[in-house]
Amino acid sequence: MANDYNDSAAVANSAGLSRRQFLRNAALGGTAIAVTAVGGAAVGALSRTDLEDELNKLRALVGLYEQLERFGLDTLISNGMGIIRGALDTVKAGVGLIRNGIGAAENALKAFLAFVDTLRGAVNGVAQILNDLTQKFQAAEGVVTAALGNAAPLAQSIGDFFNSVLGLIPFGVGDNMRRALTALTDLIRAIPASIEAVTTQVFKPLRDWFFPATGEPLVRTNLVNPIINNVLEPNKKLLADLETLLQKWENDFTKPVQSALDDRARVRKQIVALKESGVRLA
Repeated sequence: MANDYNDSAAVANSAGLSRRQFLRNAALGGTAIAVTAVGGAAVGALSRTDLEDELNKLRALVGLYEQLERFGLDTLISNGMGIIRGALDTVKAGVGLIRNGIGAAENALKAFLAFVDTLRGAVNGVAQILNDLTQKFQAAEGVVTAALGNAAPLAQSIGDFFNSVLGLIPFGVGDNMRRALTALTDLIRAIPASIEAVTTQVFKPLRDWFFPATGEPLVRTNLVNPIINNVLEPNKKLLADLETLLQKWENDFTKPVQSALDDRARVRKQIVALKESGVRLA
């Protein structure tokens, strides 16, 4: 053993190796350096005590590294990344669902506005019918007023006229005619009120909300635009920011950390292989 040591020292001196290089070569080469066999001889500028101190320091350093490994930091990081990855995968799925929902809402609004546009012709047609009915009613009222010389409304004028005629009809027949004429009068009287109600309560709101003469319809300013500006667009921006954040997490954290963990695993395998080869590291 002393000869092995002296041979190693001689090689170190002849090659001009440093103290650290000599110790590393001695450890990696599997040379069993028995300090007691050296008998106090010096290797170059190193004494037996110096060599022993250096080896003890290196072994202590290796022992400290092995203690660090026992803390399981890699496992904690891997588990933590797994938990966060699961949460982020859930976020990714949610982002996809919300984006699909936004697209569906936008399509629904477009379909709604397209449907409203198809109603424009129908609403205009019904409005024209009501206008024609109003004009014809007013024309009939004017004719009756001129014929009877009475400025009363049409229903009242017609009622008064037929009542005067019915007064000349025998009792039995007159009652039946009177009931029929009363119903007819009520119908005529209801026409202007019905036209007014439909115009003010149905067609005016329809025109204000959907078909104004000028400007945007209220359905856009009070419904569609607020939904787009206050709900859909902010959520689309939020989703874009989330996707950017997820991409940065993947590129700037997950991949570098996983690469470092993989490198550490490779080094750890090399250390295990070195120990199994018989090298005394501690």
